[in-house]
Amino acid sequence: MDFEFTGEQRLLKESAREVMEKEIIPIADEYDKGKLLHDRKRLKELLDKLAPLGYLGGLVPEEEGGYGLDHVSWGILFEELAWAFASLAGILIIISGAVKMLSKLGTPEQKKKFLPSLLTGEKIPCIANTEPNVGSNPAAIETSATQDGNHYLINGMKTWISNGVISDVAIVTAQTRRGSGASGLCQLIVEREVSPYEARELPLMGVRASCPSELVFNDCRVPKENLIVPPGEGLKRVLQLFELGRATMAIGAVGMAQAAIDASIRYAKERHQFGKPIGSFQLIQEMIADMIAYTEASRLLAFRALSMLDKGVKCDRETSIAKFFATEAAVKVTSMAMEIHGAMGLSEENPVERFLRDARVWTIPDGATQIQKLIVGRSVLGLSAIR
Repeated sequence: MDFEFTGEQRLLKESAREVMEKEIIPIADEYDKGKLLHDRKRLKELLDKLAPLGYLGGLVPEEEGGYGLDHVSWGILFEELAWAFASLAGILIIISGAVKMLSKLGTPEQKKKFLPSLLTGEKIPCIANTEPNVGSNPAAIETSATQDGNHYLINGMKTWISNGVISDVAIVTAQTRRGSGASGLCQLIVEREVSPYEARELPLMGVRASCPSELVFNDCRVPKENLIVPPGEGLKRVLQLFELGRATMAIGAVGMAQAAIDASIRYAKERHQFGKPIGSFQLIQEMIADMIAYTEASRLLAFRALSMLDKGVKCDRETSIAKFFATEAAVKVTSMAMEIHGAMGLSEENPVERFLRDARVWTIPDGATQIQKLIVGRSVLGLSAIR
């Protein structure tokens, strides 16, 4: 097993780190407190700085306007972005997931129509799966898509949809035949300007600037040519998207944990008590050693999952392991960072409190920790705890 990055990957990491230090970290706290990523002009300015590195179209082939990156290189980018600002990483995970989906599944006409504006950040997508009564069981989706001549009429509600309030395009999973379960699920591309839907923000304790939202579709009329996944294939495509999403969230959690470690090391060297730096105290060193061990283990699990995506092999177990371990480890690491910082760790003037809030939220999306463990258990035992 090769644990070394290639020369190109090392250069990519260095370039991403330079942009994060210069452009993203200086504005992260201000943008988090003011939820300023909701401002499309400000968001576009940031996307323009990130796009040349591959953050928007990294997984899209070059012939379609992307960068054709492998998944490991993709992970390198997202560790750096989450290290700098997790809310922005959350927005980019959705944008990149949507463009990857369009690139892989879209018709030539759909790609021509939607990809260019999404790859430049002119338009912002969201992916609408979760509903008030449906989270970890997408086969039970209730939002309906009823065929009406050359259109589908979408009715229903989606919730906890990242990018929802700022979205121009929604990829919506819907049920074409009431009560038919997975066999009736489809996915449609909904242009907000052409097929209006309502959106309102749902405030969260962490990743506050990532625009989590509720979407409402009332007789939303969508052209048939916007069908990207036909009935019967919707669940399969949702589950495939989860593999990429979980691996990306795992490496993002690594970035958050690393940011907490870096802040703690600086503080432990600068803060003096009893006439010496607190970093010389044994219990501080123990915490930092534990933080590093959790983070290094998470990083290896995340990059293993990403490398399996590069090989095109089934990796639902590996992505689930990476997701639950890395996100839970990030909570532990950021919590220890708060302890090392003492009262300063509780202050909103210090980014450590943001790291902990963001890490705690990160354990829930794309399947909470308990769901990930059930996936792993099912793969090992051959027995489903759900049904």
